[in-house]
Amino acid sequence: MKKKRILFLGILVIAMIFSACSKAGGSELKIEAPPEINAELQPYDGDFFNMKLPKGWEIKTVGEYENFGFRAYDPEKPSRQIFFYGNMKYFMKSSEGKEAWNRYMAEGGYADAGVYADAPVLSPATTEEFYNTFDEFASYAKKYGIDHDFPVFNDLEILETTPRNSPIASNCIEDSILRVLFKNDDIPCEGLFAAGVADTMTSYMYDVDAGYYTVYVITGISAPADEFYQLKDTLLKSLSSFKYTDRYIEQGVARSRWGTELALQVGRTLSEAADSYNEAWSNRQRVNDALSQKRSDANLGYDRLYDTETGEVYRAELGFYDQYDTHREEFENIDLQPVPDDDYGLYEKEIKGYIYK
Repeated sequence: MKKKRILFLGILVIAMIFSACSKAGGSELKIEAPPEINAELQPYDGDFFNMKLPKGWEIKTVGEYENFGFRAYDPEKPSRQIFFYGNMKYFMKSSEGKEAWNRYMAEGGYADAGVYADAPVLSPATTEEFYNTFDEFASYAKKYGIDHDFPVFNDLEILETTPRNSPIASNCIEDSILRVLFKNDDIPCEGLFAAGVADTMTSYMYDVDAGYYTVYVITGISAPADEFYQLKDTLLKSLSSFKYTDRYIEQGVARSRWGTELALQVGRTLSEAADSYNEAWSNRQRVNDALSQKRSDANLGYDRLYDTETGEVYRAELGFYDQYDTHREEFENIDLQPVPDDDYGLYEKEIKGYIYK
């Protein structure tokens, strides 16, 4: 009996050793480290304004005073960006209003009226519709001499809308923050955009309102969808650091009656951008976290996996997991599982690495 017990224990120990050796000798996963993101903020002196920008970023400006705007971006991956525009105009209230100006031009109206006849239509007058019309406005602006590298939002999709409640909100029909998905150079991107739409002029012509809207304090941050959670706070700090110099504000008042109150409103709105965006983000619908990341993964040809022991998250080349799951005992790491759709915390985590077949 004693000999049988010793024999059994011997066999058990050998099996355990064999199992351990088998695991230790299993195939290594082919994991590639994700690209390093330099998000260190550095002071930027724009002569009449100053702010903090991520190291190595470029900034393009346009206009002055109330018409001033900028887009700052990473030249290595331009979808990492922030932008601000004091206002954009003109936007017709309806296609009938736009047609009224075209009729006026056809009947010999003054040539400068073309700026209204060519303007895009903003209907309904919402922040969402403004961003849906953004690319059309960029083309319109270029036609009228505004040469600027505006951001491009291909396949734009609005996920959520939240009131911004900025200092300009009381003068707007709508002043909102949007959570968006879009593509830039075929890269799935995510962002937070904001703008306030105001009814600037009512003018009846041929029995229709041919007046126009102006969109104020247009701001936004964006990044590739799989980086957005990690970069969001840095991008917001950069955007909210923008500030005009006192001298520039004084010059604006003297030259164009650009009131100090307007300057203060713009300054407050940008300095409060982080707070308002963070509030919108904290109140977001978490189900959209999974939607955003799964779309990004699918578009780029990956599945998202996580290590059940360490909690680390990986992107795996499509087809890898099926092969791995069938033969997981052949790998050193046998703890990988697909990220569940409802585990939003895992979707927020930084990608630890990329796994290839």
